[in-house]
Order: sequence, then C-alpha cells, then structure tokens
Amino acid sequence: MEPRPRKIRPPEADSFSIQYLKSLPKAELHLHLEGSVTPSGLRNLSKKYGTEYSALSEEELERQLFRYEDFYSFLETYRIVCEHLREPTDYVKVLDGLGEYFTQENIRYAEIIYTPSIPWKYERDGKDILQALLERSQQIQSTQGTLIRWILDCVRQFGPEWARRTAELAEEFRDQGVVAVGLGGDEKSLEMKEYQEIFSWARAHRLYIHVHAGEIGDAQQVWDALLILGANRIGHGIQAARDSKLMDYLRQHAIGLDVCLTSNLMTGAWKPISDNPFGLLFQRGVPVSLNTDDPGLFQTSLSEEFQKAVQFFELTQEEVHRIVLQGIRSSFLPHDEKMAFMKRFQEEIRQLSA
Repeated sequence: MEPRPRKIRPPEADSFSIQYLKSLPKAELHLHLEGSVTPSGLRNLSKKYGTEYSALSEEELERQLFRYEDFYSFLETYRIVCEHLREPTDYVKVLDGLGEYFTQENIRYAEIIYTPSIPWKYERDGKDILQALLERSQQIQSTQGTLIRWILDCVRQFGPEWARRTAELAEEFRDQGVVAVGLGGDEKSLEMKEYQEIFSWARAHRLYIHVHAGEIGDAQQVWDALLILGANRIGHGIQAARDSKLMDYLRQHAIGLDVCLTSNLMTGAWKPISDNPFGLLFQRGVPVSLNTDDPGLFQTSLSEEFQKAVQFFELTQEEVHRIVLQGIRSSFLPHDEKMAFMKRFQEEIRQLSA
C-alpha cells in the first residue's frame, strides 16, 4: 500500500521564497557528474566529435533525449551522454559548469559521483580523468569556496570485475578527495551478493559505502544494501516507505537517504511528486536529504528541489532548515569537518531567518 501524501499547499502560501532557498547554505550529496550534462552541453560535445546530434537544436535534443518514458529510457540517454565524454577536458568542462551551479545555489559542500568503468568500457583512461577532476575540484574550492569530495560508482550490470577495479582506484586516491565507493545502475540486474567481497574490501580500506537501492527496486533492495554491502548511506531509498521495520532501522542507525524528487518523477520511479514518500519518511524520522541526482538530464537545481518539497509536503521554515543540516549530517566528511560545517550553517541560517 502506498503511503498517503500530505495535503498540497499552494505556492502562494509559502512563507519564504525561492530566493531565500537559494540563499541558504547547502550540501548536495547525490550528484552524478555525467548526469550534469545539459542539452547545450551534449550539443557542443556532438559538434566537437561530429556525431549524429550536432545538427539538432537544444530544444530538439531536449524533446528527443531529455524526456523519458521510464527508467530504462533514461539509462539510454545517460549512455548516449557518456559516449560523448571522451577526454579528461570534457569531464573537467562539466565540472566547471557544476562549479558555477554551486555558486548560484550557495552549495558549500558536494559529493560528486563519477563512474570510471564507463570510460574504461570505451577503452579510455578513467584514472587520468579522475586525476583531472581531483585537480580541478581543488581549484574550485580555492577560488569559489565549495568543498568537493568524490564517490566512485560501480555499475551494477557491468559485473564484479569492473567494480573491483573501481574500488582499487578509489583506495589509491582515498587521501586525495575520494571518500566512497558506490553501486549504481540497474537494481534489477545482478544481485548485491555478487559485490559483497568487493565492498567488504572497500570498507576495510576505510572507504564509505554508498548504494543506489529502493529506487525502482523494492524495499528488500535497501535491506540488502545495508546487510550485505554495509551501506553507510542509500541513494534514493524511497521504497523503504513500504516497510515500517526498515524505516525504524534507518532512523535508529542514522542511515541517510538521498531523496531526489524530480528524478523519481521523470524516470517514473515514483510519481507524481505529491505522492512521493519523502514526506512520510521525513515524518517518521528517517534521515533524508534533498538532491538533484542528474541536474543536467533532469533540468533542475537544488533550490528547486527544496521549493517542490515545501510546496508538496507543507514544510515549515524550521523543517527546511533541518533538512539542510541533514545534508551535512549524512555526508562522508570526518567528524571535525562535519561539526565545523554544521556550526557555520547554523549561524548563517540564524542570520537569514532574522
């Protein structure tokens, strides 16, 4: 049985504006670098490499590729985008766009997901790309102030050997900005037990574990992520709302869910937004943060995600502030850095509220 949504509050009833939401200091924890490519970015890449999409306008690209019938048509667009990311400079340009986005959205901390097995599949150098991204993320921090950390994602349908190589790369750059190993892709492909040994190795090498689960799969996928892979945080996890024991477990163990409202809508994982279980999860005390997932492919921003949450789930200003702070609490930052961010965020929020 689907959880009942909270009553929708009309936008004019909101006690604070989109500008206020933009002004809040924020963290974003679920952000795919490859999914940050916009229609304009894909068009430019297509022109650079002379592919079939170069003659299309941005509007035509948006209509043909950036609208999705279901999760699998979204994956097809994701594949097309990744085919066009061929050199380290292509990835760095996408990161530069995110740097501008972080400034516009007042995002002070971001955990960006990069999938090295995708360039490896195309016989490109995923390690060189990572090194270029780490170097540029340090420059963004020094010039713009946003601290960036990296999650190296394994594609579930690719198989364990690619995941092992990803985990080894993450361990090599653990002290240079990589904080976690993730598992993404198609939940309905390989079972998580196929990856148990690899993720156990990653945990033993002091890497956090981030797992996409309970997006298009059922609540058992979340249990498997927790009990088989030892997940420290769950990407999406919305299907947990169907299992009261699971919600209690997440709350009691302070395991965060990266909720992505627009993403769930556009892939058909859960729609409409007014029915998304985010509201129930939040009410039950499950640690939830708001995120864009793939801001280029879904044409959204973090402040827009907050605005939708306010509109559809009757969030008060205090509740918005709690969700903002949860973005830091659920992060993979060391304790001291986390507490420093919390203190700064709380003080800025207090000044803005005054």
